[in-house]
Amino acid sequence: MNHIISIICFAFLLASCSLSPNYHQPVINLPQYLGLEPTEEKISETWWKDFGDSTLDLFVQEALENNYDLALAMSRVSQARSSWSYARSDRYPNIKLQGEATRNKKDSNKGQLENYNNFSLSGVVSFELDLWGRARDADRKAYATLLSIKANQDAIKLSLIANVVESYFGILTLNNQIQISQNTLKAREENYQYRKKEFEVGQTSEIIMQQAKSEVASVKAQLQSLLKEQNAAQTALLILLGRDPEGIFNVEIPTQPQTLPNAPIVPIGLPSSILEQRPDIEAATQNLKAANFAIGIARSAYFPTISLTGLAGYVSPELNNLIQNSSSTSNYGGNFVSNLLDLGRTNANINLAKAQYQEMLLTYGQTINKAFGEVRDSLFNYSISNERIQSLNEQVEALKRALVLAQIRYEEGYTNYLEVLTTQSNLFAAELNQQSVKLENLSAAVNLYKTLGGGWNKEYYDKD
Repeated sequence: MNHIISIICFAFLLASCSLSPNYHQPVINLPQYLGLEPTEEKISETWWKDFGDSTLDLFVQEALENNYDLALAMSRVSQARSSWSYARSDRYPNIKLQGEATRNKKDSNKGQLENYNNFSLSGVVSFELDLWGRARDADRKAYATLLSIKANQDAIKLSLIANVVESYFGILTLNNQIQISQNTLKAREENYQYRKKEFEVGQTSEIIMQQAKSEVASVKAQLQSLLKEQNAAQTALLILLGRDPEGIFNVEIPTQPQTLPNAPIVPIGLPSSILEQRPDIEAATQNLKAANFAIGIARSAYFPTISLTGLAGYVSPELNNLIQNSSSTSNYGGNFVSNLLDLGRTNANINLAKAQYQEMLLTYGQTINKAFGEVRDSLFNYSISNERIQSLNEQVEALKRALVLAQIRYEEGYTNYLEVLTTQSNLFAAELNQQSVKLENLSAAVNLYKTLGGGWNKEYYDKD
């Protein structure tokens, strides 16, 4: 057994080389800060709680526990972790226990049959010397692939949270718009009945009555469209939450109107280094590392594969005397395999690995550019949506005042009824748009959190 231990130690001493190029993180010119003013604030990992809605918090938690896309991503991480463990095992000796028991019969010179028993028990060690770093590079490549797949899982998680938040606020917005439409419809129906009675007693013209009737039909059509959108939004949220078919068909999400929260103040003067927290950038980085190690694996095919084997154990014709010093046996050896003529296969594989590395390098740069483009747009949309809310609020207040004045002018005979109808329609559209812009502001904040990599922890990757 001491011989086996010696083989293992000798093998580890020899396994030290690597043919992979030295990995260097690509250098890209980045702005120092993402916003106009530097800030020391940070993005919270649980950023959705900044909206202060306990129902939303429960929905996010449910989605994280039950969403199918996230569960599939977690499964892929488990597969990658198993692949890494398998690749890592090639760096260590393979130790087996081998036992055998046989009984043979043989004719003796006297024409009689003689019985022979043979029992053996031995330990077998085999190990491929990693002189050229093939096993080490395969291990590191598999690990980088694992981290890339884990980053993809985190990207799916981040997108899932953002989609749940946007879907939830989208439903609240539709609930409010439906309430506005129902209130408007009630007012339009009352107005139509009033104009109808006026027409019946000859106090107004038929055209005014028909215009009032048309307004009722117009609001009804708008309400029906909103109800359709509400149902679709509820279904989409239930699917994100991972509800089963019964839950999708039978569970109803509350439809009561609710004041939308103000969008939280997102720190926008963060250093550019925060984008290292984006999972897509981490995935691109790990893919680049994996491609770098693949070059070393391809290069190692130029050199021979050298393996050591050793066997130590006992052989005896009697089972009760098997494990004794007099029954011990051992043998040791080694072999190597080397390509003499491969018709350019190894060289082609090396060129392929180098080309794939260049592809990953370009993909890394593309991912960085895309990330900064998304952040630039998100910062602008977040800023402009705040201004739009103020403008819409002013428009709604102005139209409410204009409607009061139009009704007074009509009742005093200074204008026709068309002015009243036009102002009513404009106010209705502005109130619906006001809710849409509030949602737009919330969505802009959500998207900014997402593009900045909020809710994602890079410590896992730094630690490993």
